[in-house]
Amino acid sequence: MPRLPLISIALCTFNGEPYLREQLDSLLRQDYPRLKIIAIDDASTDATPDILGEYSARDPRLQIHRNPSNLGFRHNFERALSLCSGDLIAPCDQDDIWLPSKLSRLQDTLGTAMMSYCDSDLIDQHGHALGQRISDKFKVASLGDPVAFVFNNCVPGHAMLFRRELLAGALPLPSNLFHDWWLAYVAASKGGIKYCPEPLVSYRQHATSVTDLSGRRTASEVGKPRGYKLEALHDIHQRIESFAGFEQGREVEFLHMLEALWREQEHKLICLKLTRFLLQHRHRLFALQTDQRFRHSRRALKYFWGVPVKRLIQPYDYGHG
Repeated sequence: MPRLPLISIALCTFNGEPYLREQLDSLLRQDYPRLKIIAIDDASTDATPDILGEYSARDPRLQIHRNPSNLGFRHNFERALSLCSGDLIAPCDQDDIWLPSKLSRLQDTLGTAMMSYCDSDLIDQHGHALGQRISDKFKVASLGDPVAFVFNNCVPGHAMLFRRELLAGALPLPSNLFHDWWLAYVAASKGGIKYCPEPLVSYRQHATSVTDLSGRRTASEVGKPRGYKLEALHDIHQRIESFAGFEQGREVEFLHMLEALWREQEHKLICLKLTRFLLQHRHRLFALQTDQRFRHSRRALKYFWGVPVKRLIQPYDYGHG
């Protein structure tokens, strides 16, 4: 029988004391027999380094590195990935809880694909179930079309497992994209993504979470600043530029065309060509939306008016901050 591939878990920590023990316990309870945890602490000022040291002393599968100064999440995560020697890599947040079968099920699902991912249950800061899953928010499925990631991402980092050769095209990480969004796009471009429909992670939502999939934060907590919709348009533009710049991708010409049309929004009153392009390719571009048919068309029509018109109609949403 062939030997199972080694899985490296890339765990990035920073002031994770409240939830770290629960996460480490779940990692060390994995039923997959060949794993190593690479923990990179980004100069925490709480008890995180002590907790890591305590667990490392008990289990040699946990390998600890500590940055002398804070690098920020993106650079810290890049460092964690670069230190992973496993055939397969599983990114890991410091505050979630993994089911014992997570890695074994994702490895079974992977097959010949570049990446696999699973569903997740949402929990609150106390670990109580919120009665929601990521699959309630996005249309989750096996994916081979990288264009689907232009507007949405259904593959969160905590839920993915990918082959180490993915890093040859994915690093360095773009400075203007979420790392999991970029990794999913590269994986879809270089071998496809397989989906495991089981919820294998309890994904914690709390005040300091980067994303709020539960939708429980109030408007004041979200703190939408002036020009937040304009900023969202810029974020999409940057994402299209980054995707189009990935020379190993299969859709470079398509993305360059979309990028040129997207740029016209900044000065045109009416974006007829962009709207026509979005409508023509709506089933690919909005493939991860749970709504179907006419809602896809409505989404494309949102971009009919250019920024000058939108700024007149919604000056706060599209004004400069």
